[in-house]
Amino acid sequence: MSPVIEYTSSKFIKKLKSTDKFSAIEELARVFEGSDICSDVPSLITALKEREEILSTGIGMGIAIPHAKVNAVNEMAFAIGISRKGINFDSLDGNPAKLIILVAAGERQHKDYLRLLSNIMAILKNEKIKNTLIEADSSETIMTILKSKEN
Repeated sequence: MSPVIEYTSSKFIKKLKSTDKFSAIEELARVFEGSDICSDVPSLITALKEREEILSTGIGMGIAIPHAKVNAVNEMAFAIGISRKGINFDSLDGNPAKLIILVAAGERQHKDYLRLLSNIMAILKNEKIKNTLIEADSSETIMTILKSKEN
């Protein structure tokens, strides 16, 4: 599998304005509009919200990882949303998510999709790296951090 950094771009990193999880999911998914990643962003948003209603993607430690597989996704990718105030994602630990990693994959990318989720988590489990990402002042800084922390 390619390095994690190859599945995102500085264009897919956003300081979120949203204050609730469903708005945040939509705001973040819209970074893929006009890209080759997804041919139908509204269907991606619907799938992400449906997934969130089934079980929260707030994993705790200030992190949420909304994710979905839909046919409209041409290239597996992830977007990064930062909310320094935090957004309630109904995490198990009760803490708001400040770092939201939205993963979009095609229906047939199951193995790579799971590997990407695992590789992202391997980076984010380091508290210092996670906090550095949240406090980063630009998309380029976030990309540099991710590139340097690749396993």
